[in-house]
Amino acid sequence: MELFNGDRKSNAPFLSFDSLELKSMVKVLGEDNPEDRLNIGAGKSAVIYIEAKTNKEIPFPNNIIHRIITSADSLDGAEVNTHTTKLQTFRSPVAGSNWIAADGPGNSIDNHHRRGTIILGGRAVNSRRFAIDWKKVKDSVSFSGDAANVRSYFCYGEKIFAVADGTVISATDGLPDNIPGHGKAFHPAVPLTLEKLPGNHIVIDLGEGHYAHYMHMKPGTVRVKKGDHVSKGQLLGNIGNSGDAREPHLHFEVTTSAQLLLGEGVPYVIDHYRSGIQNGFDDLHHNELPKEKEIVDFGEVNKK
Repeated sequence: MELFNGDRKSNAPFLSFDSLELKSMVKVLGEDNPEDRLNIGAGKSAVIYIEAKTNKEIPFPNNIIHRIITSADSLDGAEVNTHTTKLQTFRSPVAGSNWIAADGPGNSIDNHHRRGTIILGGRAVNSRRFAIDWKKVKDSVSFSGDAANVRSYFCYGEKIFAVADGTVISATDGLPDNIPGHGKAFHPAVPLTLEKLPGNHIVIDLGEGHYAHYMHMKPGTVRVKKGDHVSKGQLLGNIGNSGDAREPHLHFEVTTSAQLLLGEGVPYVIDHYRSGIQNGFDDLHHNELPKEKEIVDFGEVNKK
């Protein structure tokens, strides 16, 4: 695959990916054969997950043309504009230090948010594209003690805050926490229907056609109801382990739909935070979004 700057008359791509690189970037929808990802069968569709970076001194193109090269031919795809999304600036949904942006923005092959494309209503959508599972870590682990006890997890019960002013579209409470467990050890406390996947959750209309989804909240802690107006920094509830959650965390995403999974995930930025290693958060960031597995410190932001 080759990427061309659509604004320039040039025969040279500004980025290219060979077949070896593409093996970790291609996903054939409805199947996954790691040994044969580059052969797309008749009638099949595939997604290529691209992370395109350029040197800081080189402005990123406003328009990109994608060229697919096969064993027998090549084809130029549609021209894509890269600056159509208006980025909103938010406060962080949590406060304090030692938060890890689990499955945050990145392109690793095991990132279930970035690679979370599903088929709904006959089209491919990914509401989780820029989602983050916020967990707390100490010495690179998320709990201390009994792994099957939700209270062993550092983030359990931590406060959740409104990232911006908005109107509550929906709020669900009353679903129990799961006993933590991964893989075959995961046994949800209630059957996981589509409606119960997010567990106790809140959806807030942020304006600009964007909706914030807060998922897996602790039962009995949801502090708002449908129709409420919330202010930036307002306490919404606490982190739990309800719904499709293997261990306590806050799943936070911003999408183009108030309905679960139906919207496209959109990027945003957080007004400020520090990154680094635990007890040494030296890098100050303004209007950025933490990357996958980055450990960050929000300081006293939102603490009330």
